[in-house]
Amino acid sequence: MRPVFQHLLVPLDGSAAAEQAAWVAAGIAERASARMTLLHVIEQAPPSRVHDQRHLRGGPEAQQYLGNLADRIRAKGLDVACHVHLTPTRSTAEGLGFHAEECGADLVVMCAHGPVRLRDRLVGNLGQQLAGLGCVSVLLLRIAEDREIAFPFRKVLVALDGQPEHERGLAPAAALATACQAPMHLITVVSTSSSAPMGQPATSMYMPGTTEQILRLRERQAEVYLASHLARLRERGIAASAEVATGDPADMIAKAVNTCGADVVVLTTHGKAGTEAFWSRSLPPKLLRRLDAAFLLVPAEAGGSGGSP
Repeated sequence: MRPVFQHLLVPLDGSAAAEQAAWVAAGIAERASARMTLLHVIEQAPPSRVHDQRHLRGGPEAQQYLGNLADRIRAKGLDVACHVHLTPTRSTAEGLGFHAEECGADLVVMCAHGPVRLRDRLVGNLGQQLAGLGCVSVLLLRIAEDREIAFPFRKVLVALDGQPEHERGLAPAAALATACQAPMHLITVVSTSSSAPMGQPATSMYMPGTTEQILRLRERQAEVYLASHLARLRERGIAASAEVATGDPADMIAKAVNTCGADVVVLTTHGKAGTEAFWSRSLPPKLLRRLDAAFLLVPAEAGGSGGSP
């Protein structure tokens, strides 16, 4: 079976926060026997500082920075390449997506730091935009100014809804869990009448018994569905657990993350935050704003790495 992670791409802007992503990627690459490429995409009119940290502006500066960092990572015995995209680009996400496809990357490891902006809520942050292109999975790390990212990860949570295209997150999630020797936790959320689509609450008002029976049936179906995935994960030697929750998907997933202590949340996404995200249409951006966990965003389209574990 082809390893899920063979080539990791790490976008860097020169900041100390972004550099943490390179060391997390190095940890994954070391455990997965993968290679790495450090990348900087020159922006049109780039700022000199971002979130009060250094930001690379020119080609020579970026090449020197990436080269020095690559030498430090190579000291761990890893295969590391560097590339600077010298032609200024208006869309950093498209520039990253182009290079991810060009170099055949399986995973982009990058950081998200600083406050959530209004534009992020409308079109998604850079990681969501990149995942939305459908070419590669994105491990989006949450950077805190007062602490480093804890690695290896402790537990990987995967949100599933029974749709085949949303199972594409299972294979990369299992690969990440294996690399970190971390357990996995699967969750499926069955919507209650109060969180169901428009029109269903009226049904629950006039036929409460029928609605309750439908919810119980959906819960049992979800339990059977998760049990089949648990069996396959355990056959691979991965410690795994599962739960079926009822309520609002964002609320229940956030609760599960906090309860089980997951520090990575895996979501299969259609990428366009606020308009086409799966389940409640805005699930990924909702969770990104609420949780400090890292997020593995896996494109639902066939272009990204994924599939059954």
